[in-house]
Amino acid sequence: MTTTSQHAPRSVDPVEPSLPLSVLERGGHPAGTSAEQAVRDMVDTARTADAHGYRRFWVAEHHAVRTSASSAPAVLIAHIAARTERIRVGSGGVMLPHHPPYAVAEQFATLQTLHPGRIDLGIGRPSVGRTEGHRLLEAALRRAPGAGTGFPAQIDELLGVLFGRGPDRDRFHSLPLTPRPATPPEVHVLGAGTTSARLAGERGLPFVYGHHLSRSVCRPEAVEGYRAGFRPDPDHPGQDGSRPHLAVSVHVVCAETDELAESLALRTAVHMAAHSGNSAFPGPLSPAREEHLARRILDEYQVVHGSPAKVGAELEALADLFAADELMIAPFEVGGKARARTLRHTARARVTSPARRTAHR
Repeated sequence: MTTTSQHAPRSVDPVEPSLPLSVLERGGHPAGTSAEQAVRDMVDTARTADAHGYRRFWVAEHHAVRTSASSAPAVLIAHIAARTERIRVGSGGVMLPHHPPYAVAEQFATLQTLHPGRIDLGIGRPSVGRTEGHRLLEAALRRAPGAGTGFPAQIDELLGVLFGRGPDRDRFHSLPLTPRPATPPEVHVLGAGTTSARLAGERGLPFVYGHHLSRSVCRPEAVEGYRAGFRPDPDHPGQDGSRPHLAVSVHVVCAETDELAESLALRTAVHMAAHSGNSAFPGPLSPAREEHLARRILDEYQVVHGSPAKVGAELEALADLFAADELMIAPFEVGGKARARTLRHTARARVTSPARRTAHR
């Protein structure tokens, strides 16, 4: 594999197909951005992903976050799917403990009926907070304290409704799912730790490893645990439950040059710290101290940044490290135009499949 130019697509041998790239959209927006503009930016980013060959476009679920417009994934998915043509659209992910599984099944069955073959249901669980703000949010969402402990049962309830499994697996099996599409949406489990990985493997579901989360949260050993514990499940119509499928999410800033991408990434890290209430980033700071702390943030959140050639090489190394079947790009920058720029440039950084590359050496 060679690079003809920093500004040209990477040349890939025909026997070494590109690894699928997808997008994780968190709905971030700069302070002062209107809600309407924030949603328009999300749609524009999705249309950019659609036009540049990305496989999936997933929206996150964030509640009571002033800098995110992504609190209602199902509503956003319906809007985005109607304004794109080819790309799969889904949740990254629905925080299942916040919702009745039966209601989630109805929502995503409806979405699949509206957009057949294009809907993904990524599910996860929120981190458990101990502050008064977290407790207030749990009450507002009618979530009982400690509801996350029932996550495995909630997954089984959801799968039982979506796939029509027997009453031995789901106590609500006698309730019909309406509408029931010809093929259910694809279900994926998201997480960064061993528990979520194990749950995905035991149920024969694809797993999305949250590498874009902070190093303090990520547990790389989860990936091998997922593969080791994978149990094939043929009862998932429309998706391959016969083998593990691993996607890895990663923060990316991609621009015309390495220098520009680094400058943009550092600027975002400074903005992120200044608006996070992080006591480790008090101001005002000297330029040198500010840059030092910003670089610490880029390292903590494992941000890949650079030109298409550099980003491509780092993404390929990451795919090799985890033997990933798919990479999910989480644009690190906040503004909509910046996220779209990263996706355009990253699309030029073609990343080959680790398995096929190894097989043809």
